[in-house]
Amino acid sequence: MAVLQKGNSNYPFWGASINLITGLDPLGLQTTSEATYATMLPGISNLTNRLRYYGFYCWLLDFYFKTEKKGNSKEQYRFIRRAELMIAIIMQSERKGVQQITGSNFASNLINTAEETYFDLAEGADKDNTDKNVYWKYPSGAFGQYYYGAMQALSLIITAINDDGDVIYNISKPHPRQKVSGEQLAEAFEVSLSPQIKELFYSNIKKGKLYHSDISELIKYFAIDTIQTENAEWQLYVEMLLDKDEPSQEMEERFTFHRKETILSLLNTAVKNENNYDWHRFLLESYRKKLGTNSYPETETNIGWYCYQLNEYWQYSCGTIFWAVLQHLYDFQQDQYLPLFVKKFSSSITNEICKELKQAIEPTSTLAEILELIPETEDEENIKREIDATNDPVLAAKYGFMLLLQIFKNNREQLHPLKEFMSRKKIERDGNMVDGILTVHTAENDTLQDFVEQFILRKIIYRHSMVALRKMGNGSQATHKFFIEEQYIRFIDTFPPRNTSPRMNALQNIMFDLQVINDQRVLSPLHKKLLID
Repeated sequence: MAVLQKGNSNYPFWGASINLITGLDPLGLQTTSEATYATMLPGISNLTNRLRYYGFYCWLLDFYFKTEKKGNSKEQYRFIRRAELMIAIIMQSERKGVQQITGSNFASNLINTAEETYFDLAEGADKDNTDKNVYWKYPSGAFGQYYYGAMQALSLIITAINDDGDVIYNISKPHPRQKVSGEQLAEAFEVSLSPQIKELFYSNIKKGKLYHSDISELIKYFAIDTIQTENAEWQLYVEMLLDKDEPSQEMEERFTFHRKETILSLLNTAVKNENNYDWHRFLLESYRKKLGTNSYPETETNIGWYCYQLNEYWQYSCGTIFWAVLQHLYDFQQDQYLPLFVKKFSSSITNEICKELKQAIEPTSTLAEILELIPETEDEENIKREIDATNDPVLAAKYGFMLLLQIFKNNREQLHPLKEFMSRKKIERDGNMVDGILTVHTAENDTLQDFVEQFILRKIIYRHSMVALRKMGNGSQATHKFFIEEQYIRFIDTFPPRNTSPRMNALQNIMFDLQVINDQRVLSPLHKKLLID
């Protein structure tokens, strides 16, 4: 019989070995959260944390076409890559504490090991079909991998085809339909650059060398973390962020302003809380307000963030139960007969739930009876804190189920309107919270024991197996956290519950770069300019 250990067979059998990797989202429940925050904050990603890169890249592409009369994608990529590495080196030399600078680790190593009077940009940036170590693997640099998609969504960047049919990047031209074009941002960035500094920058790119002696001068013009608030560049960034979600959209009935409304809501929330900028507080307030009332309905933007937060509670509760199953399986240190393993684990969990409610109930009580005992006033955040405070798999699973029952109790009236909202906004994904939470409703007449047992089996164990197989496809990389063979379940690895990152940290960094908030996350007087605009 073939024996499988760590993805490799100890004995020959018909099949190739697999490579086990950690992976992300093992239950496939985070996709609705991701689709929601992408709709609420278009043009910003979790990897576009420095606002001035938007202006820099617009200027750089424009500068490329002004200085290079002919070129192809390979030459343009080389131009971009050398410029990126130069920025990384000058930032690491003069602004070492600034985070989210692309290529900063590579630049820091160059600085620490420098022996010459110059840095070799060509050696550190050019991809020339060798295995040499360069600052960035992606062919078009961090621009192509991180910023292009966000800038294209803001209609700042377009792709063009040259005379040879080669696709290269270019900037957009001004158009009445949008507030800010790539050309306008490039011009605003260039205003502060002297002819001498542009010549120095170009010379460094062409020669592939950055001299140590030039860094102190270059940083005055190319500091990525510094935007002069009195310059047109600052105002254009504000207009860009507060424009409609799709600046190129011409049909008025399709206009949305979720990004703008999110920013203004965050600022207004801060104003109401002694000017303390706290995006997590904003999410919790959106969740608390839900859909609003008939007299005061919430905006679609706030409903979107309510939708996001509810899905986060749903996927976190399932992620907790998943971790508990894995940790409990690990504690046995050997394969377990799946039906018996689930039955015994479920029994331990239901006993703990009964103790938690401190009422005359049993594991044989119906789920409806259990729900009656759960107060609607309970805060989901309190339950999450209990989850994070324990390493006991049975207690963790108990709190995971308590969180699940709590979000059903607190949101059951909103589930069907939310389903319609998600469908209309095209953010409904497989495993979304509405479909998931409604399993509680369909099981209200089941016993607590049966509900817990079936939920673990179908929504956790079988779902993970399905998601892992789907991710694997025809490849050899597997994200399985257990294997099931002949009704026996074998432990591979654990995976803790995790929240998604809803682009709010990136937006917070952008507000910091605009000097709308300070390093203590307190609003500055400049925030009033955004609220007025």
